[in-house]
Amino acid sequence: MNSRRFLLVVAPQNAPLGHLDALEDAARALEKVLSHEELGCCSPALPGGTALVYGGDVTQTRIEAVVREAARRAGESGATLVLAFLGHGMTPPGRSDLYMMGADAEPDVLGTAVNVGHLLVEAAEQPGVDGVIGLVDTCHAAGAVPDTRALVAGVRGGRTRLSLLMASGAQQEAYDLVFSRRLADLLRQGIPGAGRHTGVSALREELRRTVVGQDVVSHEHDGDHFAVRGLWVSRNPRGGAAERPGPGAVGAEDLRTALEAVGPAVAWPEQWSPQELDRLRREIQTVKETGTGIGPVALVQRAAHVVDGLRICLATQTFLTSWMGGKLTTQRLRKALPALPADVYALIPGTTGTTLLTDLLELLVLRAPRLGDSRTALLTGFVVALGADAGLNLSAPQAEAWAESCGALVEFNDAQEELARGRAARRLRLVVSLHATVADDWPESLELWLLDNGTVCERAELRCTPTQTAVEAKVGEAVAWGRRHARSRQALLRHIDVAVPTALLVRWHPEETDFGVRLGVNHDVVVRWSMRLNPPAHLWWINDHARAGLEQMITCAAKAPVDWLSRHDVGQPQDLGEQLKAGRYTRAVALEHRPAHLEQLMELLLAYVPVVLWPDTNNPFPPSEQALLDVLWDRLPTELAEAYRRRWQDDGSAPPSARLADLRSVWHDLEWLDFCNWFDSNDAVHRSV
Repeated sequence: MNSRRFLLVVAPQNAPLGHLDALEDAARALEKVLSHEELGCCSPALPGGTALVYGGDVTQTRIEAVVREAARRAGESGATLVLAFLGHGMTPPGRSDLYMMGADAEPDVLGTAVNVGHLLVEAAEQPGVDGVIGLVDTCHAAGAVPDTRALVAGVRGGRTRLSLLMASGAQQEAYDLVFSRRLADLLRQGIPGAGRHTGVSALREELRRTVVGQDVVSHEHDGDHFAVRGLWVSRNPRGGAAERPGPGAVGAEDLRTALEAVGPAVAWPEQWSPQELDRLRREIQTVKETGTGIGPVALVQRAAHVVDGLRICLATQTFLTSWMGGKLTTQRLRKALPALPADVYALIPGTTGTTLLTDLLELLVLRAPRLGDSRTALLTGFVVALGADAGLNLSAPQAEAWAESCGALVEFNDAQEELARGRAARRLRLVVSLHATVADDWPESLELWLLDNGTVCERAELRCTPTQTAVEAKVGEAVAWGRRHARSRQALLRHIDVAVPTALLVRWHPEETDFGVRLGVNHDVVVRWSMRLNPPAHLWWINDHARAGLEQMITCAAKAPVDWLSRHDVGQPQDLGEQLKAGRYTRAVALEHRPAHLEQLMELLLAYVPVVLWPDTNNPFPPSEQALLDVLWDRLPTELAEAYRRRWQDDGSAPPSARLADLRSVWHDLEWLDFCNWFDSNDAVHRSV
């Protein structure tokens, strides 16, 4: 997920100046806190999910290359770039410029070292970069402050922002990476009364109390008069002061671009209020009519469009805050998001609370593609989903008044009808279980249950020959059985759970069952582990453990609650087993590679974690594609079923999310665990069809 904040930590060792024992731990501590989704909110700046470059092979050339690559990628995403430099530093005699010593740097040979100030200027000057934050923990760290003339008269015409926090004065040494270690601790602990975000000034004052023997120095340059918020290093976990009202990241960027096209006749709003946005709209209309804008007429018209959209966002935020009150939660906001293209999902930042609400509203109104000719269809769907999830009355006068004020009453009514259709489609679930298998082979019978809003209403058993062909034929009969009962209840049957033993999980695709048409064409098929229906005595605890893991996953605010396991992580099943017993992995687990001992590994993992994903082929699932789960998590496992359908029906225009079709999954949710509890306590006699 793109949080619009990118991070790169550079920590080279230099043998001639001496090995720094604390370097790796300090660099990792800083990287961890700055990457934390509730604190630093940073995404890795380099391809492949890399945010930390360290060790004895980090040369001058590599340092310069990775910093420039990080700046380029931040510029392309319009992101703030956080750069941290840890290691040995030197300054030339009579000068204060800081040079970082890479692995191949020679003492007192400037041509072999890295000029940190020059790299910071280059990064700040990169087109599109929304400011650079530099954290420098070296000897002579304050020498990283660049010549201000390079920032105010560069290629961006002075529209640059740079904030620096440095461990020592330009003529001082720094010791034992204490600055980085104390900074990481401080970011985790927070600063009382410093507001919701901590900048370099507040951090400098706190660090000066604990970093002894070296002067902590800060420097800030802000030449962007359109910036809505100053550069900040981290969210402050102890901040209680309310933030100044204003647009979110998307709204600020769009409005800044819009007003640049209009020209100086229209100023940035002094307050974030409907009245100020109305004033902007009138002034933009005047510029359009008089032809005095500095940009093309189309861009001036675009400015009016942006202001209208922001007016809708502000009205919606005010309405939702009043209507939902304490029921407006971060998890509910993410759950209510409508289906969006993957590239739009990638713009969702890792924010929470009111900030997240602002960001999502602006994304839906300003960036998401329109449905037909409506700019509010996605927005009304979002509001309806929020209200329905919270159990609110969608026909309340204030809800209809909001829709009318946004010119979206028809779309609001349409969204309620769509919600009713969706609920009808989710009402019934057919469970087909193969748990009667013998010796991990195909079973001699299938057990069926039809659930209506989670309650078992029909039950049956189908006898069969223990072969794949016979079982798949009976699966077709099971679907026909479920559809007959669905028609009698005047309901649809869309969702099918297939409970499968471990050995079949790794080699059978239930959704591809062919009874004239593939099962997954008209149904969302979710694979479950049949062992959870009737666990042996020594595994009595597995469903309670899975429930605890699912409850932990629900609290995940931003990124997918998934732990990715590398080839090394799964190479020693005994070690992995000890970690599972110790509670190391309780959320979803996904495998980067398909191991040769997959069946053995699945037997181990499925007892401990509620969701397991793995590649369907020997092709790995790299970090660049793992981010798809961050983007689409709230739509899984249904999105997996949709990805399989798109793969079968490939017309050459598959979206990026189609790569999900290369993943298999075993998925257990709270609704399935409730069914397992019912199964465990119910001893009704099976009825044959």
